[in-house]
Amino acid sequence: MRELYESNRTHLDWRRRFEIICEITRGILYLHQDSKLRIIHRDLRASNVLLDGSMNPKIADFGLARIFEGDQSDANTNRVVGTCGYMSPEYAMQGLFSVKSDVYSFGVIGLEIITGQKNTGHHPRSSLVEHVWNSWREGSALELVDSSLSGSCPVDEVLRCIHIAFLCLQEHATDRRGQTCQKFL
Repeated sequence: MRELYESNRTHLDWRRRFEIICEITRGILYLHQDSKLRIIHRDLRASNVLLDGSMNPKIADFGLARIFEGDQSDANTNRVVGTCGYMSPEYAMQGLFSVKSDVYSFGVIGLEIITGQKNTGHHPRSSLVEHVWNSWREGSALELVDSSLSGSCPVDEVLRCIHIAFLCLQEHATDRRGQTCQKFL
């Protein structure tokens, strides 16, 4: 997504970005609820969301995915794999993963789409998540919206999206509702 995003940034107005967020939501809901098998991606990140020629997102790279059977809701691994910056705290620290791990990753992707910035590398002493959170608390989160949008997006909708992303990014998995990302729809 990053390479296509950078080269087509002017084509990604707010409406299209919002549609991308909603389509990623639908993809995650399919994996977690609607598929015959419950699939936990475990490496959901911007570069694993591909945009086709019409800018429709497709979740890709299921190399680290795990299938949950029946009523299984979580699992544990001794080998934590994935991408730092997108991993939920319980997965990064304890190897525990569930649908809520993917919900956390989705929150990071949402903030990246809104701000036009990666979660790592842009802020010397904090992640994008911390940076947006601090701005949110100070009442200046709108200043972090991608400058290429230049005021063309509905403020209420952007703030709602940021708020939903933060609901996905709760530190404790129990505070992240499994259907949090559904609120985008």
